[in-house]
Amino acid sequence: MSTSYIPRADEQASQAWVVVSDPKYRHFIGGAIGGMTAAIITSPLEVIKTRLQTKLGRSDMARACNQNLSTLNVLRTILRTESVFGLWRGITPNLLGVIPARAAYFGCYAKFKSLCNDQGFSGTATNFGSAAAAGCMTASVLSPIFVVKTRMQLMPTHVAQASVDVHMKTISQSLPVVGGKTLRLNLGGSGASIGLSPVQPASKFYSMHEVAYTMYKEEGARAFFKGLSASYWGVSEGAIQLALYEELKGRLDEPSKLQLFFLAGLCKLTAAAATYPHEVVRTRMRDQRTPTDGSLPKYRGMFQSIGAIYKAEGARGLYGGMPAHLMKTVPNAAIMYVVLEMVVES
Repeated sequence: MSTSYIPRADEQASQAWVVVSDPKYRHFIGGAIGGMTAAIITSPLEVIKTRLQTKLGRSDMARACNQNLSTLNVLRTILRTESVFGLWRGITPNLLGVIPARAAYFGCYAKFKSLCNDQGFSGTATNFGSAAAAGCMTASVLSPIFVVKTRMQLMPTHVAQASVDVHMKTISQSLPVVGGKTLRLNLGGSGASIGLSPVQPASKFYSMHEVAYTMYKEEGARAFFKGLSASYWGVSEGAIQLALYEELKGRLDEPSKLQLFFLAGLCKLTAAAATYPHEVVRTRMRDQRTPTDGSLPKYRGMFQSIGAIYKAEGARGLYGGMPAHLMKTVPNAAIMYVVLEMVVES
């Protein structure tokens, strides 16, 4: 009577070490550790950037900051109105997305590059193509997690609060009343309307599964893949960054960790500045609620969204939150790449 063999603990550890010690697999682990470290450190700037990328978020922050939308002033305002935890809104889905995303991205990049090298292909074009393929795959698989993260980071901007909007000769006023309700009065040329709606306190922090459940219930499964076209456009950013990094690193003779830190930051700065509008479009598409009246959503695709934003807000709208984005993403990339190199070399 045959029995299946179960490896001992030391054999299992030895087998695991064989996998980890393979350079191709070490990219998975290095990407995961590097992405996690960088995401935690730069989370406050990620939140600020996301708030400033949407029109509603910018107007909400402008009122709270007395029209001074500098990164430092927005940071102080979030600390004052939402406490220190507001700077780490969405960190759970962010980590749940970043860790597997970076692991898969760098792992798949190393695998695709290795396969190309085996076929006799190498150079900058191969690095760019491998990075683009890895980016498209991770963006497709992990889109739901990043959509939920964006919704959580922008939640305070959707909370009903006292405000006056003048648009198309219509005045809309929202006022808090007793019982956790909001009284909304609309005055226009065609008449007036009044309504009472419930409102959640601005300080409430929703869990990841609550946000995901609400999205699915109200908007369906398609809501989890909003902004995917912009994500595919954004793959070019990562591909440019990684191809440029590999090219410049290859020209350095045994670069130090400090040199790699500044090199990774410079490559990220170049790639991010060249492709930034996709970040704004992706954020707005992810945050956009599906219309319940059967009308078309405002943002329906990458190029259509760019045109709509430019028409309504000009070039400034396409580059909203860029300083905060660069302040966040440049050190994020520098930290991540250095950690990746340390893990791969260890």
